[in-house]
Amino acid sequence: MICKHCLYFLLFFWYGYSFAQNNQILYDFNQLPQTLLLNPGAEVDYNKHFGVPFLSNVFVQAGATNERITYNNIIFNADSNGDILRNIYDQNLNSDDYFLINQQLEIINAGFRLRNEKYYLSFGVQEKIDGFSLYPEDLTNLFYNGNDQNKDGKPEYDNKFNFNQISFVGELMGVFHVGISAKVSNKLNLGARFKILSGSLNIDFTNNVGDYHLSKSTFINMHNFNNMNTSIHTSGFINPDGENILDETSQAIKGLFFMNGNFGVGFDLGLTYHASDEFVITASLLDLDYINYSNDIVKYEIKESFLLNDREYFDPVDGSEKSYWHDKLKPYFDAQSVPVDTVQTSYFTTHAPKFNASAKYQIARSSNEKYNSVYRNSKYVTPVKRVLLTEFGMQTYMAFRPEKLVWAVTPFFSRDINRYLTAKVTYTYSQFSATNIGLGISTHFKSFNFYLAADNLLDLPKWKDSNYQSAQFGMNFIFY
Repeated sequence: MICKHCLYFLLFFWYGYSFAQNNQILYDFNQLPQTLLLNPGAEVDYNKHFGVPFLSNVFVQAGATNERITYNNIIFNADSNGDILRNIYDQNLNSDDYFLINQQLEIINAGFRLRNEKYYLSFGVQEKIDGFSLYPEDLTNLFYNGNDQNKDGKPEYDNKFNFNQISFVGELMGVFHVGISAKVSNKLNLGARFKILSGSLNIDFTNNVGDYHLSKSTFINMHNFNNMNTSIHTSGFINPDGENILDETSQAIKGLFFMNGNFGVGFDLGLTYHASDEFVITASLLDLDYINYSNDIVKYEIKESFLLNDREYFDPVDGSEKSYWHDKLKPYFDAQSVPVDTVQTSYFTTHAPKFNASAKYQIARSSNEKYNSVYRNSKYVTPVKRVLLTEFGMQTYMAFRPEKLVWAVTPFFSRDINRYLTAKVTYTYSQFSATNIGLGISTHFKSFNFYLAADNLLDLPKWKDSNYQSAQFGMNFIFY
């Protein structure tokens, strides 16, 4: 069983998950409590809020940087997972391509203004699935073509295949958070958020080193694995014998609420600064997180170079690659020729820090409605006319992955159409798309708020032929 898992992990288990999501529509979106999760220093113009449980924020995002990775291309004539993987391989990806998938569900979200009205306290509970994977071009080519990459019937010697292209992480976790937004002055608003993390499931397969090449000595082919330093950490998936232990959904759900011993902490920081009455700068640094995994731990690692002698070179059969590699490598694993250690010790992970920033110009106009609140551009806690804003500007986003910097740039335009309706339109240029138009709408009726946001609208009617989509919605009660 260890052989099977090492085979998957080290040769072709390329698909995984990470912390890299960009949420450019909701970032700095006027009047939504969820903006505090993207910038704890966002200004708050209401006195209290609470989200509809399980419906205050439902978010799904999935994408690949290669535009050929679409639903239709992946499932074409696919009857099995092997067919799907083959379809992905046939799209001619390279090591610069990557994949992500993110999902968030707010279980609780609430907040209120403290006795000192300059401070707004918010708190809540989230369930999150986050994931990211590079495409390991070299090892995928090895898996499908072996040592005969050009399929001319002759092996290619000294052709190196790098293990450092393997980088994927995936995690299911619960997040318990509390944050404070403070109006320091008429120009500056600061915020911070403290998080307690409960890890349910985790796979971490990053920071790998090593390479493989074939050489020949007389009548023997030598499979050289050099400078190997590669390891995969898992929590909640398998036991030391390689058997699946994730049999029930209830086990994963328990892990979201501190019932399996995987704990961590994290911090988010943010600010809003009024350089002038019209010009505003915002920034946030998110996911300064640490989490320790100690439950159902299995770690496979190879920490040394090794050599496999064989009369044959690697030559997988088209359509039967999985069984070929299993049969080919199993004797080596059984004979312990591959120095794989199975370790059961706790490990920790850090999440990829994310940076958001925006610069925007505001045009204000007054409505006839008066209320008593600390509005975002009012200077005193007194009855004032509500101010409706038109904003346009630029946002940037960066996620600092171990092997990749994920980035996006977003010009945007938002407008309080009236006291019931706010809209935000975005154009985002990123590695996923150069034609990504997004739209967010937030509605208010008395204290009830509903919002909806969607990305990549031009491809939405043909989403099965799109390489990237993102959508979310939520419901809150907001009291001014």
